[in-house]
Amino acid sequence: MQPHARPDKPLQRAFGVFPLELFLNVLDQLVGTSHGRPPIAYAPSDAVTRALRALTLVSRTSYLVASRYLYANCLYLNDCTNYARLRRTVGLDLGRHPQALQYGEAGRNNDLFHRADIPRFITSLFMSPHRKNADTCPMVRLPQIIDLGCKIAPTLKRLAIDMQPVYTTRSEVLSVKPHTSANNIFLHMPNLEELVCSYDVTDYFPHPPPNLKRLASTFQGFEDVHLDFCFAISSLEFLVCLRPEDLQASHIDKLFERYNGHHLDVVLVDVNANHAVPINTRDWKDDDTVKVWELDVPKSYYGDEDDLVLCDSWIWQHGVQGTLWTQEKRRMLSWSEIDARITEALDAAEDDIVPHEVQEGWHDPMQLDELWSSTPDHSAGSLPTLSSLPLSASYVLPLLDHWVALSVILALACFSVQLCL
Repeated sequence: MQPHARPDKPLQRAFGVFPLELFLNVLDQLVGTSHGRPPIAYAPSDAVTRALRALTLVSRTSYLVASRYLYANCLYLNDCTNYARLRRTVGLDLGRHPQALQYGEAGRNNDLFHRADIPRFITSLFMSPHRKNADTCPMVRLPQIIDLGCKIAPTLKRLAIDMQPVYTTRSEVLSVKPHTSANNIFLHMPNLEELVCSYDVTDYFPHPPPNLKRLASTFQGFEDVHLDFCFAISSLEFLVCLRPEDLQASHIDKLFERYNGHHLDVVLVDVNANHAVPINTRDWKDDDTVKVWELDVPKSYYGDEDDLVLCDSWIWQHGVQGTLWTQEKRRMLSWSEIDARITEALDAAEDDIVPHEVQEGWHDPMQLDELWSSTPDHSAGSLPTLSSLPLSASYVLPLLDHWVALSVILALACFSVQLCL
């Protein structure tokens, strides 16, 4: 939902003879994307952010509309300075902080801010407050995450939160108690439907938003703390995570056992070379409530990146851009499907290597005698050579792979031994 303004007279006069609906349509096209889902937040350097920022400075009346679009689509808090400024804007006390306003220093225009009703339009937020090299602001701490999260929680629908750059000591966690209902920011987000988070979020906020539908997290492994967070609600429909290194069939079974909703797509993210079906993976059924998918992360030409770092960055990139949920993926095979494909491949290779009449002769003594008598240039007690066996070269020449060639040699050797018995 875009922050459309009511077509009142002051706003209408701001655009002269042009209808207000035309201006709103232009802003919708500005923040929209070709795939229909805008990013969680546009970066400060993005053209969309700069255009909306410029529109807020055109006039007092245009500010009322443009600021709503700005706060709804461009809250990109990637450093400590931006984070502190947003806390100051929404009315939180910064205390003794470099970004705190000095006595008499101009702040926000409270009249325009309240007329625009800005807090109601904060529906999407990216939060990863790193401390830059030239940043004079101190690192963001856990209490500052909690107060801002609780302040804007009721209206949020999409959130990307990275807790790794947050400075948090063990003693502070014990004193703040973020796991309690009063300080757990997710419990105050009834409208949140999409969440992208770092793997350590569950260490501080173990309870998920009550109506979450899409979750992407960078955890690698199906530990209970992560599964408890994911499956504490039945509304979850989409789960994206890193593929565990030691993925086993029991992990897949645990997903089915813990989920109690209607339908869930679990997407395991990794590079193509690391994807493999665990031994004895269960058979899939048409009425399964859980479907497991595999998603390949592309590697660079040189392929010198660490796989874990590469996949972690890929989830963040597409999660913030809003393209994560529509990425191409494939259904994981069951172990019985893998076994059937192996058997089919071996049967096909056997048919290509040895003629059908020779295969039948292996099991029929009468045909073995005929094959033996039809094999030229062998004397009593001598073994037939490979060239003397009744096999056409057309069966062997197309076999280019080394393992197929080895299979040919072994098959011919076994056939030679049987002929001599």
